[in-house]
Amino acid sequence: MIEKFIRFAIEKPILNHIFLTFLLALSVFAYINIPKEIFPPGNLDRVTITGHYTGASADLLDKMAVHTIEDGLKNLSEIDVIESVIKNGSFIIGADIKPGNDPDITLSDAKDIISNIRRDLPSDMDEPVAKIAKRNFPLVIIAVAADKPKKELLKVADAIKSDLAGFKDLSDIVIYGDADDELDIFINSAKVDALGLSKHSVVSVLSQLASIFPVGAVKQRGQHLFISTINGEKDLKELKNTILHIDGKTLFLKDIAEVKFQLSDPTEISHYNGIKNVSISVSKSEEGNAIALSKDIRKLLANYKEKFPEFTFDVYTDTSIWIKNRLNTVVSNIIFGLGLVFLSMLLFVNARIALVVAIGIPVSFMIGLVASEILGYSLNMLTLLGALIALGMLVDEAIVVAENIYRYIEEGMEPKEAAVKGSVEMFPAVLTATMTTVFAFLPLLMLSGKLGEFIKVLPVMITILLLSSLFEAFYFLPLHAKDMLKPTKELGFSQRFWQKNYQIYRAILSPLIRYKYISLPLLVGSILFTTWVFASQSRFQLFPEFDTTQIYVNGEVDINNDLEDNEKIVSKLEKILLDNLSKEDVSSVTAVIGLKVDSNNKGEHADNLFHLFVNLHEPVPKNFFDKYINPYLSPEYDSSDMIRKHSAQEIAAQIQKLVEPFKKRSDEFGKLFKEINVIVPQAGIVKSDIELSFGGESKKVAVALERVKKALGKIKGVENITDDAKPGVDEYKLKINRYGQELGFTEGALVQALQPFFLEGEYAKMFNDEGLVRIRLQDSNKDSLKRFEHFELQVPGQFRFVSLKDIVDIERKESLAKIFKVDGKRVSTVYASLDKKFITSAEVMEKLSPIFEDFEKNGISVDIKGEEKENRRVKTEIIRSAVIAIFLIFVALVWMFDSIALPLITLSTIPLSILGVLVGHKVMGINLTMPSLIGIVGLCGVVVNDGLIMIDFIKNAKSLDELLERAKLRLRPILLTSLTTVLGLSSLIFFASGQALILQPMAITLGFGLIWATILNLYYVPLLYSVLYRIKI
Repeated sequence: MIEKFIRFAIEKPILNHIFLTFLLALSVFAYINIPKEIFPPGNLDRVTITGHYTGASADLLDKMAVHTIEDGLKNLSEIDVIESVIKNGSFIIGADIKPGNDPDITLSDAKDIISNIRRDLPSDMDEPVAKIAKRNFPLVIIAVAADKPKKELLKVADAIKSDLAGFKDLSDIVIYGDADDELDIFINSAKVDALGLSKHSVVSVLSQLASIFPVGAVKQRGQHLFISTINGEKDLKELKNTILHIDGKTLFLKDIAEVKFQLSDPTEISHYNGIKNVSISVSKSEEGNAIALSKDIRKLLANYKEKFPEFTFDVYTDTSIWIKNRLNTVVSNIIFGLGLVFLSMLLFVNARIALVVAIGIPVSFMIGLVASEILGYSLNMLTLLGALIALGMLVDEAIVVAENIYRYIEEGMEPKEAAVKGSVEMFPAVLTATMTTVFAFLPLLMLSGKLGEFIKVLPVMITILLLSSLFEAFYFLPLHAKDMLKPTKELGFSQRFWQKNYQIYRAILSPLIRYKYISLPLLVGSILFTTWVFASQSRFQLFPEFDTTQIYVNGEVDINNDLEDNEKIVSKLEKILLDNLSKEDVSSVTAVIGLKVDSNNKGEHADNLFHLFVNLHEPVPKNFFDKYINPYLSPEYDSSDMIRKHSAQEIAAQIQKLVEPFKKRSDEFGKLFKEINVIVPQAGIVKSDIELSFGGESKKVAVALERVKKALGKIKGVENITDDAKPGVDEYKLKINRYGQELGFTEGALVQALQPFFLEGEYAKMFNDEGLVRIRLQDSNKDSLKRFEHFELQVPGQFRFVSLKDIVDIERKESLAKIFKVDGKRVSTVYASLDKKFITSAEVMEKLSPIFEDFEKNGISVDIKGEEKENRRVKTEIIRSAVIAIFLIFVALVWMFDSIALPLITLSTIPLSILGVLVGHKVMGINLTMPSLIGIVGLCGVVVNDGLIMIDFIKNAKSLDELLERAKLRLRPILLTSLTTVLGLSSLIFFASGQALILQPMAITLGFGLIWATILNLYYVPLLYSVLYRIKI
């Protein structure tokens, strides 16, 4: 079968070259159309339920809606973990869906739960909304600034938003600081009382000032007319002089209220480099090409600049620039690695073989690119780094096949027959070698959670490229080999080099086998002991830290301040950063008051929150590769912004010193800042390095939080220590006393009387020339506690009034700003970040374990989350993946050798090769990480490849001389395949920068592990074989 396939490829050269040209065209189109981003998208498999009820406290919302919804979700078998966040006026419930369940069915079940509780919710509360959580892909943030009223800024921002909405592949477009037109009526209740008017009557009349509903239609023959009112008076003077009839009295609106047309209170206030502006946050869809979309947005803003010359339109936090620069770096790494691989083959094998093998690499990449687009993958850091990791492996099959074809040509066989026979002969071994590598990486698809979503593209990309390489090695390569390979008559450098190395190799291997019963246990024992020594000194962290182009400075101010007060406080912090940070390092500082973004890029909204985006320039090239290689091999190299001399971590340390004094500043109401965090965003797999949740009796939990924070504060390297048990706005609980009950007051009547004056509710709507205008009522003196307590209420059924304080008992109740729940139980959580140079999460947990034991004895539950939870889960799943990978590899080897012993000899090199991994990390000065563990799983397949090449040739040896001779024949292919793989990885091992540092540990694992495994396969495997099969000396 395979022989017919190869003959077809060789005998139809024109057809196959047309096929190759067509493949090239397809790959070009695939590159143009494939989405480009930094990291791959992933499915969240999570249902979110959001609800709003203005004026309701967090505790009331929990009792009113959240608790009941949680109970319903718990009864759904497809739901895993339920997390709830409740704050004053709103709540959000997130329910993780167990793997293998249909999210749409789960969503439908969640909607049924909401429908069932609707009758128990207040009639004026909107029904909670359930939807499938979607991942956000930030693209750009646009700053719109001018010396104009805010309404004009918003008008231009709305126009831009409207134009952007017409762009394909854009998703969320949000205006920070957006506000709607409102008609605010500030009722002077003192005047209302002086005029002897019923407040209920006043509210009733004011609610009828405008209407947006149609009157109807008149369809007289020959003339049909629609009828409506003017939908509210637009002229402010006319509005103030509107005549009202209340309780038999006639008066003007201005007699009892102040009237204003104004913008609604914004939920956020945005600054750009200290100047108030309007910001537009733009996100793209999963399919969107960030680079192309960013160019289109900039073209649109250029048109607006011509249209509105007095306005400034700036783009910042442009992720397309990050993507372009990072993709440039990885692409240049691939080209550089390709060059190294070709040069090594040119130097150590025949030049024609080198060319035949090198042609196969771009062909494999073309197939891989087309397959990636068809399968729906994007071009991102991980797909390209997967290609870089696979680069050296791609030539392994080609080297073995090409060398075997060349051997037959040298023996005098006609090129066509040599190409067929040489290819067919190597097919079983090459197929097995490819599948062992594929089997090593495929089980990584079983990794779960965010990490699984994040990393799954790696094994997929490596598998696609390896299978592409396998196809190329037995379809295009034989055709190229037939046309290009010629026998050489003179002894070249490579032949002399290998003859010398054959002698050295035999001279070392021979005494090892002669004294095999001493050398084998000595070798294995020393390897195992050295491995134990290095392992005991190793430290582990989830991901390596890497340099970024953005730093987060976020936190909280006093919850009792309004948004404008908080803006003044945060502006002082913003000014310190702008005045003290180097312009060579920092391009801009953007502040959003009312927003806080965590390390997972999830936004949280509240008046007392703030978030400063410290936007950095690109770093100056530092290593050899970035200085002298990357500029010439990158497809779109642009060094205009590469002026930053300090890393993000160094700048973050400087910011930490600048903000430290602010943590202690106070005014007459207490500390100005309740929390300030300085964060260098990383991979975003966990919300925080340290995340410890505690449940139980509230007072005990509060004490536990303080004890843990105090303990963390004493540990070097622990930073940004905070918790989520923040005090909220106190609540007045009104209980109608005996006197109030005797007068006929009820809770319902009390709420109905007070709401219009203290809730800032919407009581009517009108239209202006631009659209809908909401009419809101409130008391002009509502924000005075004394005024509240003396608020006059009409006695039911009588025309006399009584003060609120006389009919109710008022209890002041403290509350939390937010209530956090997991599976229906309230929890409080401590968060902290780590400086991994000093300490890891595992070491922190070890120091805290005695405290946790004490907590559990006192009835406080402890849930370890964050990086440590991910570490434990990852280690378990990686071990499972490794076991499955080794089993699959074992099955493939048994199929090839039809033996148990020979596969076991091959597999025995895997645990011994771990020494190379540990030494590599020690030499490079980095901790073991999750990518390191993934690399170890992949190493299983790579190591076995060389081992099976050796075993396949020595398996029939009967004597020492025969064994040495057969092992010598495998020296060149084993060294070449290992050399090309290591060279392909070399740029990632030694010159990784930016986000590429995430996969540097994997490259170190594969590179150093393979170097050591090569030595094992050349010496340990023949030695073990000689012992087990009792080779005669």
